[in-house]
Amino acid sequence: METGRWSGPEPTCRHPYSYDLPEDISGGLGSSFASILELAGAHTDDETSLGRRIVLSRNGSLHVYLLLDASGSVQQDNFELFRQSAVAIVDRLSSFEVPLRFAIVSFATNTRVIISTTEEDASDADEVIARLEAMKFGEHGNATGTNMHGALLEVYHMVLFQKERSTRDGRPDVWKDTRHVVILLTDGRFNVGGHPRDAVAKIEDVLEIKEDREEYLDIYAFGVGALEVDMAELEAVASHRRDERHAFKLADASALRQALEGALAATALGDLCGVIVPAGAARPPWHVILRTGVQQRCAGTLLGGRWVLTAAHCFLGGESPHTWSAELGGQEVSIRGWNIHEDFDIRGRAAWGIPEFYDYDVALVELAEEVGDKGLPRRICIPCTEDANRAMRMAPGSTCQKQEVELLGHTHIPAEFVSLEDKRLSVRIKEQQERASCLGGAVQPGLPHANASVRDVVTERFLCSGQESGGEREDAACKGESGGSLFVERRHRFLQVGVLSWGTFNPCHRGGRDAEGGLLRSPAPPGHHPRDFAISLFRIQPWLRRHLGGVLRFTPL
Repeated sequence: METGRWSGPEPTCRHPYSYDLPEDISGGLGSSFASILELAGAHTDDETSLGRRIVLSRNGSLHVYLLLDASGSVQQDNFELFRQSAVAIVDRLSSFEVPLRFAIVSFATNTRVIISTTEEDASDADEVIARLEAMKFGEHGNATGTNMHGALLEVYHMVLFQKERSTRDGRPDVWKDTRHVVILLTDGRFNVGGHPRDAVAKIEDVLEIKEDREEYLDIYAFGVGALEVDMAELEAVASHRRDERHAFKLADASALRQALEGALAATALGDLCGVIVPAGAARPPWHVILRTGVQQRCAGTLLGGRWVLTAAHCFLGGESPHTWSAELGGQEVSIRGWNIHEDFDIRGRAAWGIPEFYDYDVALVELAEEVGDKGLPRRICIPCTEDANRAMRMAPGSTCQKQEVELLGHTHIPAEFVSLEDKRLSVRIKEQQERASCLGGAVQPGLPHANASVRDVVTERFLCSGQESGGEREDAACKGESGGSLFVERRHRFLQVGVLSWGTFNPCHRGGRDAEGGLLRSPAPPGHHPRDFAISLFRIQPWLRRHLGGVLRFTPL
């Protein structure tokens, strides 16, 4: 251009036999997805942002069109990976708090619309995934053509329908708030149906894509596997943005899936609770270490703003708040004070032969300052909130009771907690017919309250986990890990269901280390079945709502 800048991405010299590497794609593609999914209220001058930022208006939404090449040259294995990649895209994008509608189109010589954005189910990610999973290779018969133009023309028809419907509904400009993302997965160049760029021109025309509206349309084109993939043709279809690429050529369909999963895992957005980035990170971004001096006394969980949820018994030592600090997201923060549940009384049942009683063992710690909530640290989702409804894709206004059924309505619920070494360890919460047996472990022989009644030691506010003889391996919590979150995963989002309170066995009591300096967790003595007990967040709702009503939006009980 006359300004000395390239009108799109800078040109690159490529050999016909060269391919993009998945790891090279993931970072840039992830930042591009992040910009598209950025929530309303993002600041365009945020120095930490990567790529562009698209801010959805209050009435805005996002339409995502997945176009899958099903021509004869694709072959079944590659088609399956295309389909699995599409499932991963739908599943991951729908976990973000952006209004979404999906379309799925397969194409060979002709096109098949699996689901259209005009359908009611287009906003139901579970239904979209079900239709994707029902797709079979060969549904186009022996068609060998690659009609990319026809697939893009289906997108044009959906966009045109939306625009005309908004006019009929008396809101002629509402369509302008919708962003559109087209993801094209193909194994070769087009050979029937005309040039796909002609269909792209139609889409751009109906969406009025000019310089001031170019970010309302993104077309990503992935050519996979075959040497006949022509990068010039892919780039003619794909969008052009400064400092971004939208056209890619990969060696095979497994490389495509790897690139997409890496990009989606790297997408850290806005004020989303319960997101771990990268997805496999050991220490969750909401995990808090509470210290007096240099000693870790307890763990905690960031709920938002300046509030950390932990166990009440952490503060029985009598120290004043100014001697405490909280470490989260790599930073040390002073503590202003804490609110202990008014019904917590460690000696409340000493007369019953129960020397330590942990009912209502929860406290809210107030930090001296608010901490950031993008990347690290980041708050967790807690149940009975609107955040949790969105994270689990439940209908707006779903009750606390419905969330409890969704999260804890099974016999064994896989859950995790964070160890002293910042590792995520696995347990299973025992509910329904398994609950009574688990609770019975609280009064095993050799424990201080072995002769007490189970119902006097463990109330209905406790969740129970622990290793059964012959069962799947489970980890037990160590001293110092109490106060931390017991959390479960739903659709790539994490929700805290309990606060670790007490257990029957401390696997770290010997303090040993392995050859690499790692903490040794000892097995329980013969005959002892370790049990850990956590306060259920579903059972302390009045207290949480009273203290956090100005911070979180709670659902009806």
